Amino acid sequence: MAKASMRGEPADKPASLAGSAGPQALRAEQARANYAVTAAPPVASIVARGAAGAWVLYRDRFLSSPAQAQISEIRKGAPASNLIGAAEALRVPRERVYELVGLSSSTAKRKLTRDETLDPLMTERLTRIGAIEKLAEDTFGDSGLASAWLQADNLGLGNVTPLSMLDTEIGCREVSRVLNAIAYGGAA
Repeated sequence: MAKASMRGEPADKPASLAGSAGPQALRAEQARANYAVTAAPPVASIVARGAAGAWVLYRDRFLSSPAQAQISEIRKGAPASNLIGAAEALRVPRERVYELVGLSSSTAKRKLTRDETLDPLMTERLTRIGAIEKLAEDTFGDSGLASAWLQADNLGLGNVTPLSMLDTEIGCREVSRVLNAIAYGGAA
């Protein structure tokens, strides 16, 4: 996936297509693009995709960003609306996502009502869940199949649902291990 610059141009755009900027200006623009989570699309585009679409867009941009940009985004905090989007994308009740990121329902509802950001710990947990969600989608080739797999008991995980393990880093590693075994034919 090509990284986008802050102005929305692909970072890997050839110099001949990038305008009249010289090679030094182009390299500077590419360096800035490598260390920034790209700007959000217009609100109308997000509304058309719904909360799940906005979450998937946020998740994919976050996951394709360099580590420094991810750290900065976690420290800044994700919009609380991503909780709703993650729940819709995973096809689970909102309360389940609140629980996985460590928020009470009342706190989550307050943050949503006030359009607040999540604190860094909650943001990191949510993006970790997003990484597993994306890995499951890539493994099964379909978001519906990925969601179903995440909610089904799994023998390789001790006969619990993968989703139930996503509240801890160790649980996420175990789910990732099983998904990689599925994807690459290894033993779970």
